[in-house]
Amino acid sequence: MNSTRALTMLTAFTLGVGSVPSPATAATGQCRLPAGVLQSTALEAKSVAECGAVGRLMDAGDGVALPVQEPGGSVTMDLLFPDGARTYSLTTDEQGRVSTTKRPTMPPEHFQDLPGPGACERDSYQLRPYKWDKPWLFRTTKGTALATHRQSDFDAAARRATANMTQGRNTCGMSGRTHARGAFIGHTAKQGNFVYADGQTTCGESDGHNVIDTGDLPGGFLEATLAWTCTWAETRHGVTRAVSADIRMNNADYNWTYRPGDDPACDPAFPPDPQRWRYDVESVLTHEIGHVYGLVNLSAPEDLNQTMYPGIRRCSGHMRTLGRGDVLGMRALYGPR
Repeated sequence: MNSTRALTMLTAFTLGVGSVPSPATAATGQCRLPAGVLQSTALEAKSVAECGAVGRLMDAGDGVALPVQEPGGSVTMDLLFPDGARTYSLTTDEQGRVSTTKRPTMPPEHFQDLPGPGACERDSYQLRPYKWDKPWLFRTTKGTALATHRQSDFDAAARRATANMTQGRNTCGMSGRTHARGAFIGHTAKQGNFVYADGQTTCGESDGHNVIDTGDLPGGFLEATLAWTCTWAETRHGVTRAVSADIRMNNADYNWTYRPGDDPACDPAFPPDPQRWRYDVESVLTHEIGHVYGLVNLSAPEDLNQTMYPGIRRCSGHMRTLGRGDVLGMRALYGPR
């Protein structure tokens, strides 16, 4: 990567008494944390606050590092590939003990050619331990654009994708409206909270802002991710609530479209063509916003026509409308209305 940002947070107290160490310094020394990215064993059964580890990077699996959160905090990073997905989470419980999980989800080979059950025939869904108790109000970074180079087109796709989830838009004849809320509220000069650290891109620390932007994600054509989502949550008194979420779309390795059904430059056929294999902006955003609201990637091949199945068809807008399982998942989290 082009640069490296240190995430280590240091807390110091000046007591004015010679060289007497502060409590934070003494605790850090007792924990004897190594330099660089931490392994989970380094903090096993230890408090991140007492060890001064908040903000340090920890391996969440496969060498992917996430910042250690304050007690009661968690961060989840969803990576969407053209042919699968990976999810990494780091959670610090209210006692300060940290844990990590990873979840790879890879569709079967040549899933694009599999018809599978219709989107209305499956009721599968999986949920995150968090949800929003307030609207997810997001901004797009100034200058953010894909396909047409007009930010207004990108903003419109982001608004539609949010409504797809919160209103449960579907072709199954189901009432999909829930108490989930969200809205586009304008532009910002801020980038999404993604940082370069220890040679890789990762989630930063929660800043309370919700941003969608574009950027160059690691890898090249067919190897890089289409989009990343980072969601931060807090647990207080046993209740976990999402507090912020950012999405980044890959503007360097793939071509995009807003008209997947009638874009003359779009051709999903083999062999792979970087110029003609285009992905629908609204479909990918709808899937990623599903993660923001608490839906998990599905893994059964029978669910390949659900929006939360991480297999992205080229030149197709099929993920714009939710499947039966997607609607039921949002209902389970937020309740119907």
